[in-house]
Amino acid sequence: MDNGKNRPAGRKTMKHRTAGIFAVLLIAAALIAACTQAPAPATGNAVITYRLYGGFVMPEYAIQELVVTKDTASFTIKSFDGNITARSVKNLTPEQYNGIVRVFTDNNFASFGERYDEGQNYVTDVGFADITFAENGKSKTVTTYNVNDYMPAGLIEIRKKLQETVEFTRTLDENQRKTLAESWIRGAPTYAYDGSGLVFASDVPAGSDPVSHNLTWTFTSSHAGYGNRTGAVTAQVITEHSITLMLTYDGIVQSAVIDGKWDEVGQYLIGSEVSLWYQPMQCEKTPWQVWEENSGRVYIRAPTDEKIITHYYQAVYGIEVRNVQKIELDIITCQVCSVCPETYRFALTVDAERMYILLDEGWMRE
Repeated sequence: MDNGKNRPAGRKTMKHRTAGIFAVLLIAAALIAACTQAPAPATGNAVITYRLYGGFVMPEYAIQELVVTKDTASFTIKSFDGNITARSVKNLTPEQYNGIVRVFTDNNFASFGERYDEGQNYVTDVGFADITFAENGKSKTVTTYNVNDYMPAGLIEIRKKLQETVEFTRTLDENQRKTLAESWIRGAPTYAYDGSGLVFASDVPAGSDPVSHNLTWTFTSSHAGYGNRTGAVTAQVITEHSITLMLTYDGIVQSAVIDGKWDEVGQYLIGSEVSLWYQPMQCEKTPWQVWEENSGRVYIRAPTDEKIITHYYQAVYGIEVRNVQKIELDIITCQVCSVCPETYRFALTVDAERMYILLDEGWMRE
C-alpha cells in the first residue's frame, strides 16, 4: 500500500537523474563542437606561392609571383628575360597569415588534382597560375588557367584569397603615396618649369575595392599659366596653385588636376577642345575605312572621308568630332606600301577629355 512516504524521495531522485542527463548532453555537445571546429591554424612554417605566367601580357609583366610566409607577403613582377621590374613587400600579422593558410585547409587543398587547364575549349591568352602549398617538408602544386572557369568552388575561394593578398601587398601606405606623388609633381611640366614651395595638404580615400586616394598639394609659380611655358609670353606674377592627384592602390597616377581647371596629365584646360591630325599610310586601311566596309551600307553617292570619320566616332564611341578636313600635302611618295605616307592627311577638333581614344588610333596632337 502506497502511504506516500517515499514520493518526495522518488521525485528528488528523478531530478538528479534529469540533471545528470542534461550534463551528459552538454558534454557531448561540447565534444561534437570541438570536433567540427575549423582546422587549427598552421604552425607557422607553411609557405604559399602563387605564380602567374603565360598569356598575352606586356613583356615586362611576363611573370608575377606572390610568396606568403608567416611574417611577410611579397609580390614580384619579372620580365621575359627574368629581370625584376617591380617588387612590393608587406608584413603580415599572425591573424592575416592564419587567415590565408586557413582558406587552404577549409577548402581541402590536398584533395584537388594537379591540373585544371587541360581539355577545355578556352582561349589560351589568359595564361596560367601555379598554386603551391608547402609545409613540414611536403609540397603540393595545382596548375590552373588564370581564370576561375573550369575550377572547383573550393579552388576558386583559394584564388580569391590569393588575389586579395596580392592587392594588399601592392597597396601603398601613406608615406609611400606621399613620396610617389611628390616625385611625380616635381617632374611634371607645370612645377618643373617655375614651381616652388611644394607643401602637402591632404590624403583622402577615393573609390573602393581596392581604394584609390586623392592627394592634394599646394605650390607657387613665378609666372602665369600652366605646363611648360618655354617660348610663350607669360606674365611674371607669383601665382598660388593646388594640385590633386588620384593614385590607384598600387601607385598609378590616374589623374592630376591643378586648380580644378588644368589637366596636368593631358596638358589641357578642362572643358577645352584640341586639334588632332592623322597621316594615313599607303596600302593600309584606317579604322573608319574598315568600319565602313563592314557596315553593309549601300549608297547612291559614296560619302566623303570627312562624313565617314564623323559618323564612325559618333556611332562607335559616342564622340563628337568637329571641323573634319582632308588636307592635300605638297609631297612626293615612293609608292611603297606601308612605308610611305599618303599625300594627304586629316585634321579635326575634339573635346580634350575624349581625345585619348583618337590618340590610341594613331591621331596626333597639333
